[in-house]
This record gives sequence, structure tokens and C-alpha cells, in this order.
Amino acid sequence: MPQENRRTALKLLSGAAAATVVGLPLVARAESDDLVVPNRYENFKRGTIHSINPEGRSFVIVWQDLGRVKMKAADLVTNFAALRVGQTVDVHWYDYLDFLVAKTTPAVTARAKAMLAEGARLEGIPGARQRIRLWQMSGLCTKVDLATNTVFLINASGGEPDKPAPDSGEVIQMPPIVTENGKAALRTLKPGEQITTVFSQQTAIDVTIIR
Repeated sequence: MPQENRRTALKLLSGAAAATVVGLPLVARAESDDLVVPNRYENFKRGTIHSINPEGRSFVIVWQDLGRVKMKAADLVTNFAALRVGQTVDVHWYDYLDFLVAKTTPAVTARAKAMLAEGARLEGIPGARQRIRLWQMSGLCTKVDLATNTVFLINASGGEPDKPAPDSGEVIQMPPIVTENGKAALRTLKPGEQITTVFSQQTAIDVTIIR
């Protein structure tokens, strides 16, 4: 029996009864419907830049309470080229947001693929041209933790962009599910079922250099 790995799908070094997406049930959404990251999920935190990937337009930041976290820099981060390792910065950012939590079916797989191609937009953020990147992970459910609104997968496929694929037999703890539709879908899942999830990528929208 493999040991549960505390690695979440998008954090470095760590640590609705049917398929639903944010806002409406999957069956009620048209392919052209917009996928939105609501502004109520915006976060603010001060940290230290640990590493920068200019080609991927991403950086790893160290926060005292969260450890090292890798995030993309949206096009709104106009000073990305000025960021340096070791700088203390204030960051406005969006954490993972669940867009799809469902038992795997051909229709769910097709919808997840369409969502990844579409991406999501930020609610009420003027000047943002770039869509927020979405990512998928599917696999066998090994545990549903309703206390923390998380689900664990094994033999998973997919995953966060720019991250290595899971090892065979590795148990992946997915990010917490925060939307009401996602939580409702989570309550219908059981260990032993094949499930599909879609989350947004952790994304910074403003980075202010402090020192």
C-alpha cells in the first residue's frame, strides 16, 4: 500500500452532485461560457523571491507560513524583468481555484480538455489580457477528506504545467476545494472511483519590490 505523499500538485517542497464547474452545473454550461476567477479569492502577502524562471515567466517565493510556492506572473506584473532573487516583495495573487470536480466520464474528460484550452479570466481586473492557465489531474480516488475539502489521487495523469509528472503509485494530495459547487461534488466521491479535477494555476497579478 503506497504511503500518502503530502506533496500538493502546485506547491514546491511540501508542503453539484454531478460534475460541476464554478458557478453552474457542467450540464448547464455551454462551451462558449466564460470561466471566471472571482476577485474575492485574491490574496496579499509579503515574501522573499527564491528563484526566477524568465522563460516560463514564473518565480518561487518563500512565505513564512506556506514555505516555497511557485507561481506564474500574469501580464499585469509589468515589472517582472526587474525582479531579482533575494528581493522582499509584496504580492497580490490568486491561489488554486477548483473549476471541475467529477467522476471521470467521456463527457467530463472532453469538458476538462475544453476548459484547459480556454483558460479563465480574472473578474473585475482591467487591463488583463492574458487568461489564467488551468490544469487537469485525473486518477483513482484513494481518500476524500471532507474536514479539509481535499481529495487524494493515485496513478494520476496530467498535472501542473512546468512540473514533473507524478511517479507511478504516488499518492497526490490535491489543493483544497474552495467553491461551493466543488464541495458539493466532493461529497459525492468515494475511494476507488476514477475522478477528474481542473484547477487554476497559482498566479501573481501585482508584485511590489520592497527592498
